[in-house]
Amino acid sequence: MSSWLVRPVDPGMITNLSDGLGISPIAARILAARGISNEEEARQFLSPSIDRIHDPFLFSEMGEAVKAVREAVSAGSRILVHGDYDADGICGTAILCEGLQSIGADVHYFIPDRKKDGYGMARRIAERSLEVGLGLMITVDCGSSDGDIVKELADGGIPVVITDHHEIRERVPEARAFINAKLPGETYPFTELSGAGVAYKLLQGIEKDMGIDMKLGRLLDLVAVGTLGDYVPLVDENRSLVTLGMAELGKWERPGFKALRQQCGLAATGFSARQICFTIVPRLNSPGRIGSARGVGELLTTNDEEKAKAIAGKIEDTNRQRRAHDSQVTEEACYLADIMLKRSEPNALVFSSSSWHEGVVGIGAARLAENYSVPSVLIAVRDGVGKGSVRSSGGINIRDSLEKCSKFLLAFGGHKEAGGFSIKEEDIPAFNKCFNKVVGEAAGDREGHSHMYADAEVSLAECDLGIISFIERLAPFGPGNGEPLMLIRDLAVLEKTRIVGKHHLRLAVSQEAGTSREMSGFSLGKSWQPYDVIGGRIDVLAHLRRNVWQDKEEAQIQVTLIHKIEEPAALREDQ
Repeated sequence: MSSWLVRPVDPGMITNLSDGLGISPIAARILAARGISNEEEARQFLSPSIDRIHDPFLFSEMGEAVKAVREAVSAGSRILVHGDYDADGICGTAILCEGLQSIGADVHYFIPDRKKDGYGMARRIAERSLEVGLGLMITVDCGSSDGDIVKELADGGIPVVITDHHEIRERVPEARAFINAKLPGETYPFTELSGAGVAYKLLQGIEKDMGIDMKLGRLLDLVAVGTLGDYVPLVDENRSLVTLGMAELGKWERPGFKALRQQCGLAATGFSARQICFTIVPRLNSPGRIGSARGVGELLTTNDEEKAKAIAGKIEDTNRQRRAHDSQVTEEACYLADIMLKRSEPNALVFSSSSWHEGVVGIGAARLAENYSVPSVLIAVRDGVGKGSVRSSGGINIRDSLEKCSKFLLAFGGHKEAGGFSIKEEDIPAFNKCFNKVVGEAAGDREGHSHMYADAEVSLAECDLGIISFIERLAPFGPGNGEPLMLIRDLAVLEKTRIVGKHHLRLAVSQEAGTSREMSGFSLGKSWQPYDVIGGRIDVLAHLRRNVWQDKEEAQIQVTLIHKIEEPAALREDQ
C-alpha cells in the first residue's frame, strides 16, 4: 500500500527562503523540499554556472592521467579511445577525440558491438592494439570491471587510462591511471558524473596542466546529452554541466546534432531536457541496441553537414525499428500496469515477457517509472534467461535494491537511478516479491508501506503562470531533480469531464470560492473513465507547465495520479 504525503520541511526554512529571496511561500517550499536550506544554497541552485564545476585535479589520479596523455602526444604515439555503445559512452568518446585532436594528438576511437563484444571492453580490440603497437588506450564509460583485458594490454606495453563512473569495489592495479569518482578511497567531491562527464574532466585536467585554452565550452553539448542519456542525478556538478550544455546544444553548431534534430522534428528553441531524453538520446542509442553504433560515432565527430545528414537518415531508419519494439514493450507494460494498479498498490512494477527485445526494455522501464511514479522493472526473456532494466522514480537507490535481491540474480549493475541485471526465468516471481518488499521498506516503513511525496499543496487559484515561471528556473529536470509534484485536494468533478484524443482524460473541476478550470491527464483515460469520477470529489498529484498555443500562454495542470476521496484516505500532511 502507498500513501501520498507532502514532503516535510521546516516552516522556518520556508519563511527564511521566502523573505531572503523575495519569492512566494510555495516557491520557497519547493526549494526546501529539494533539501535547500538557506539563501546561498538557493542562489547556487538557481544560477548554475561554470564556476560551480569542480577542479579536475581533485581526482586523486588526474595528475598521472594527464601525464600519460601528454607523453603519448609528445611522442606522436597512436591513442585509441575505447568507448561504449550507448549515448553516454559515444558522447564521451566524441568529447575525448575532439579535445585531443585540438592539441595535435593522433587519436582514433572504437565503439564495441553489443552482440559481438557484450558489455565492457572488447577483447578483440585489445588483441588488435597489441598487434599494431598502440601507444595509449583511454576508456570511456567502461574499464572498471575489465581488469583482465587491462592487464593484457599493460603486459604488452600499452598503458591504459580508465575513465568511468560505474560502481567498483577495487582499483584495477594494472591501469596507468584510474579516473572514477566511485573508486574506493577517491576524494573527488561529486560521485554521480556520467561517463561523458568524466571524459570532460580529463580534458579539463589537460587544459589546466598545459595552461592553454582548449575551447572546451564547445564540447558541453556532448556532455549534456551524454549525462541526460545515462539517467544520472541532475544535481551538483551535473546540474551545471547540463544547463550549460543545453545552451551550447541550442546553437545547433554540431552537424550531427543538427541533423538529428531535423530528423526528429525537435524545435530549435525552447526544448527541455525531457524532450532531449525522448528524441535525441533514443536515436543515439538505437543503433547500438539493435545493430552497430559505429555510425553514431561518425555522426558526432564529423564536421561535414552532408555526411551528418546521410548518417542521421540511416539512424532514423534504425530508430523506426527500435520504436516498433519500444512501442510494443511500452504499450504492453502500461496495459499490465493499469490492470495491477486497479486492484492493488504495488511498491514497484515488475513485468516480463518473451516477446520483448532486450535492447529497448530500458526505454519502456523509464516511461513506466515516469507515467506511474513508481520504480519500474521490465525483463526480456529468451531461452530461459531474462535481461532486465530498472528505473527509479526518485528516492530509491536502484543499485542498493538490486544488491538486496542479488540471490535471485545471475549478474547486476547500475547506480542510484537505473540498473540492469540478468536472471533465470524461474526466479522472476521470487525477485518480484523481494524487489517490491525492498522498495517498500526503503520508501516507507519496515512493513513495506511506501510513500509518494508531493513538493507542495496548492489550490486551483495558485496554479498560475507566476509559480510556473519559478518552476522553470529549477530545470533541467531529471533524476535527483524531479519536476515538482503538486498536491491539489478536494476537487469536484464536473459534467464536462471527457476523453480526448487517444486515452487522454480532460478533467473539468471546481474548488471552493467558485474556482473552476480544466486539467489534462495524458493516458489516464486507460485507467479512468469520465463516469468513474463525474459527480464525485478527487485529490490529484500534478505537474504545472506552461502551454503555448497560437501565441497565447496559459498555465496547464497535468495530472499524474487521481485519488477518489470517498475511498479510504491516502492523503495527509506529514509535518
